[in-house]
Amino acid sequence: MAEQHGFESPQQLMGLLQGFMGSAALKAGLELEVFTHIAHGIDTAEKLAATKKIPERAMRILCDALVTFGALGKADGHYSLPPASQAMLVKGSPAYFGAMAGIMCNPLMWNEAGRLADIVRAGHSLLEQGAEAAENPFWEEFSRRSKQMATMAGPAVAELAASMFGAGEPARILDIAAGSGMYGFSALKRFPSARLVSVDWPNVLRLAEPTAKQMGLKDRVEFRPGDIFKDDFGTGYDLVLAVNIYHHFGIERNTELSRRLHAATAPGGRLIIVDAVPDEKREKERFALVFALTMLIWTREGDTYTLSEYERMLKPAGYRDIELRAVPGPAPFQAIVARK
Repeated sequence: MAEQHGFESPQQLMGLLQGFMGSAALKAGLELEVFTHIAHGIDTAEKLAATKKIPERAMRILCDALVTFGALGKADGHYSLPPASQAMLVKGSPAYFGAMAGIMCNPLMWNEAGRLADIVRAGHSLLEQGAEAAENPFWEEFSRRSKQMATMAGPAVAELAASMFGAGEPARILDIAAGSGMYGFSALKRFPSARLVSVDWPNVLRLAEPTAKQMGLKDRVEFRPGDIFKDDFGTGYDLVLAVNIYHHFGIERNTELSRRLHAATAPGGRLIIVDAVPDEKREKERFALVFALTMLIWTREGDTYTLSEYERMLKPAGYRDIELRAVPGPAPFQAIVARK
């Protein structure tokens, strides 16, 4: 049985109904750089309001709400930063997470969440241009805003790959739906003799190319614009990366994608899928279960998938030795690894 939490009081239920205000307050605090200013000693509503040239009453209401949500501390009229806020919400911090607010609280998602009941009735996204739309401009914003998180998580995925190759290393790497490119670029940093093919929509790859140049990797990367369900990947890849892509499609479509990736993988090559993975009974992995709501809003058939469901999508394609591995990093993602 699922672990029972339930509501113990009307107050708890009211708290959940107010939950969207927590997202709104955190997003506003990031946009107004409240956390960054407090880190630099501007720690009262009066000082913050003067710095941002906005009404003191409005700033005080926002900051007090952020205190109740745990994002700020307060004593004698002075606001402070709990350790997690200091690390993740202050601009310039190596672990700054603020850019993700532009993805998770994107106006597109925010507005659609308000008609979730209609989406549930329909069984899929009601957007005219959802995740699957070719060259959707949203993916440009996603690339920009997810870059820092991918920069933090990419080395962990590269180390996972290294553990799978033992004393050897991959010579050819494929990164599909590459986004900012940082997962593939991290692999190139870990494997200095490897070469990379990055595949995504043309408008997204244009943003990744300058990063490769800045990192000194441009001569080792081929940017190949295209549709992951139609265009040629090439063959003979020792390592294939599929990060945050399977959740956009249904099982049948993902099985088709798995077959395409298998055809591109060299004999003995490895596939690493990084995604939010629920437990088998869909009872405990909160992030993965709530993230599935985003896929309901954003896609026609997308979902988050358990390990057994990944086996259903990978085994028919020819992959074997399918396992679930931990991925240390800022986001609660895991890796499904497999061998050709």
